[in-house]
Amino acid sequence: MLSKRLKYIRRKTRTRFKLKNNNIYNNRIRLSFYSSNKYLYSQIIDDNRNLTLYSMTTHSKHFKDLKNKNNIKAASMLGDAMANCLLEKKIASICFDRGAYQYHGKARAFAENVRKKGFNF
Repeated sequence: MLSKRLKYIRRKTRTRFKLKNNNIYNNRIRLSFYSSNKYLYSQIIDDNRNLTLYSMTTHSKHFKDLKNKNNIKAASMLGDAMANCLLEKKIASICFDRGAYQYHGKARAFAENVRKKGFNF
């Protein structure tokens, strides 16, 4: 029987493999989402150049007012902030990398707030 950690790594690898194969041919930027026990993290990644263009976390100074930095409210605020960053950098086409997480809860709140700013993925 596989351990929880190994199952997590397999899910994450499977998701990223599918996204990277499609993105290389479509030249789209990847919007990655990660959740730890305390904070939420997000990155804008260009897979063609193997470069992280921008990263943001709920640990940063933009989220000082939040008491709990790892809930759906924090995820929605992080999604708004990342969408504003994408607009500033004039990035039009992106794809959402949910990692090993289901499209539910924090990952969904994050993605839907990015979509509210006009991004389709």
